[in-house]
Amino acid sequence: MYDGDCTSGERFLQSCLTYIHLSGDAFDSDALKIAWMLSYMKAGRASTYALHVLRRPGGVGSFTDWATFEKDFQAEFFSIDPAKSAALALRNREQYGQGKRTLDEYINSFWALVEQAAYPDGLQLCLMFWDGLHPALMERIDNLAEGRPDDEQIASWYKVAQDQWQLMEIQRELHQAHPAPRSTSMPGHFAQHCPLGLEVRYLSTVEQEELLLQLLAAKDAARASSPDEPALELAQEESGAYAPLLGPEEDF
Repeated sequence: MYDGDCTSGERFLQSCLTYIHLSGDAFDSDALKIAWMLSYMKAGRASTYALHVLRRPGGVGSFTDWATFEKDFQAEFFSIDPAKSAALALRNREQYGQGKRTLDEYINSFWALVEQAAYPDGLQLCLMFWDGLHPALMERIDNLAEGRPDDEQIASWYKVAQDQWQLMEIQRELHQAHPAPRSTSMPGHFAQHCPLGLEVRYLSTVEQEELLLQLLAAKDAARASSPDEPALELAQEESGAYAPLLGPEEDF
C-alpha cells in the first residue's frame, strides 16, 4: 500500500513496473495497468490522488497511455531533489533504520539511499549503518572478540552483519528445538548446567563456521529424507515468487 510519501514514490512505481513486466499478458491494456496501480494507493495523499483520477470524466481512460499516467505520477509523488531527500533520510535513524525489517531489507534500503545521496564510503557511513541496526545485532557485533568489520569499508559491515544475523537465527532455532546442552571449556561449567551452552556468541569464529556447516548439512539431510517437502516448498516458492514485489500488505 502506498500513502503518497515522496521519498518512496519512485520505489513504489518501480515495484509496480517490475510486477507488470513479470506478469506477461495479464495486463493487456494501459487502462488496466493504471487501475491496478491505483488500487494500491489507499492512504494519505495517494488515496486522494486515486479518488480524483477515478471520479473525473473518463476515469483511468482520461490518460491517453501509460507514459502519460507515469509522467503525471512522477510530477505528483517524486521528490524534487532525490539526492537531497536521500541525504536527509540518512540523518534520521527512525526513517532509515532496520526496525522490524529483516537485515537484507535494511541493507537494500540503506544501500539505495547511499547511492542516491552519493554518500562516500568511510567511517561516517559505517557509523550510520551501525546506528541503524537492530539493537540485538548491534550489541552482538560490538561484543565480537575477533572478526570485527573494517570501520572504513561499508562492504565489510554488510558482510559481518549478515554473518552474525544468520548466526542469531541459528541460535533462535537451537533454542526452539531444545537440543542437548553444549559443554564449554570454562572452569566449573558442566554440559548439563552450562549457561552458555546455546550462546553462539561465545563460540570462536572457527566454531561458528563449523556449527553453521553442520546445521546446513542437517537441514539438507532432513529435506532429502522427506521427498515430498521440497516439492511442496518449491511449488510454494514458485507460486509466490513475485508476491514480495508488491503484495497487498506491503507499505511504502
